[in-house]
Amino acid sequence: MTIQQNSTSQRSLKSNIRSTRNRIHSILYDSEWIKEVQESYNLPLIPNERCGLWYVAPHLRKDTAYFKSTDGHTNEWSFSTRRLNFHLLDLMLENNGLIIVDSTRRGKTMPDALSKTIPIWCAVLNYIMFGSNETNNWCFVPPSIISKNEHNSIIKLIPIFAKQVEELGLITKNKLIEKFQGKYIRPLWIYPGLSLPFEPPIFEDFIPVINCVASFRADDGKTTLRKKLNDETSGITIAEYQYVQGAADDHELWSFNLTPDLLWQHKEELELNLQIKNDDELIEYIQGLKLESSYESSSTDVVSLTNDLSIGKVVDDIDPNTLLQFDVIILLSKQFNFKNLKDDSKQKTYRYELSSDKKGSNELRKHVETISSQFNGNSLVLCETGTDLSPAVALLQLTTKFNTMWEPVLERPIVTKNTIKKHLAKILEKKKVNPSRATLQSINTYLM
Repeated sequence: MTIQQNSTSQRSLKSNIRSTRNRIHSILYDSEWIKEVQESYNLPLIPNERCGLWYVAPHLRKDTAYFKSTDGHTNEWSFSTRRLNFHLLDLMLENNGLIIVDSTRRGKTMPDALSKTIPIWCAVLNYIMFGSNETNNWCFVPPSIISKNEHNSIIKLIPIFAKQVEELGLITKNKLIEKFQGKYIRPLWIYPGLSLPFEPPIFEDFIPVINCVASFRADDGKTTLRKKLNDETSGITIAEYQYVQGAADDHELWSFNLTPDLLWQHKEELELNLQIKNDDELIEYIQGLKLESSYESSSTDVVSLTNDLSIGKVVDDIDPNTLLQFDVIILLSKQFNFKNLKDDSKQKTYRYELSSDKKGSNELRKHVETISSQFNGNSLVLCETGTDLSPAVALLQLTTKFNTMWEPVLERPIVTKNTIKKHLAKILEKKKVNPSRATLQSINTYLM
């Protein structure tokens, strides 16, 4: 066998190991560990989007979080003002803590989001409340994973990050202290292989943020697992599969339009089909689930930002006649369109064929000026995620027609990166959004 043939053979083997079949089996296996963690701590589960969503059944999700590993990468540490996650504060208070679920495929025990990004987030909030701490500026990290040198480097940045957050004007020292009744926020960590408490622990001095890793560390192709399946026709069968660490990561590469909600909605049926269908049949079955879901789902998930501006997610073709409260509907979608349009309608509808990916974000730039002129009266902006293009386009109206307190103004305000940050932060108070860097660049280019 030549070197080239050997390389091709190895890639094919890895592809088979990381197949959709093995990934789904692995996700369901890891989800059992997540349930054990939740029962042991008796705290709400918060999957970290996007990977963490796959490991937590919808009825067990209290909410979701947006903490990116890139904000914790070595020498690139940051506190993202695009992903504030302040919607978690009330949940932490109501439940005296929470569990954030994530995983990684990078041959590590823990993703940077859990080992560094979230600890930085906790430290910044603590620093705003209590100021400097002589030992670590309230920055706690898992010592077995993060080196002392890296920890010290992060500690020095906490005051800088805290100042950036305070400048947004969304939270203050007094409000946070009052909210948390003088307690500080403390990250803790749990991952497969560690012992769980026999009884839910009581945390009196601090509010715990438990960072839970869904997957155990394993090399591809080195761990074979077996699962008993009960089939009414054939009785008990044994499913054998190759375990994939962080199987849910990079779902675009393997999911064939399967989503976390579809996975859990059809869990039992899907497990059976994993055994009786070949790979091509399995993919066809999964794609059928996607079509079925789209047909049955509602059209939009709308959140009002101001009296005359709303944003939402589109999951099917839109019938404007069901949204007559809006004078203008702007649809940013390549997949969906308007239906049942009436020629005599006073309502204005505009569609831009933009996909929910980086290409769509870049193409947005060509349409920004036109879109900006189409807001008139009560306006609704929809995109395929509800978290990327639509909130970014809403910034066009917010930054040019409102001040940073969202009070209407007669003259267009001066727009800077700082004012855009403040408007985005206020959107985050209303809805969990996460516009990509490429999307925001398209908006910023026009506004500034």
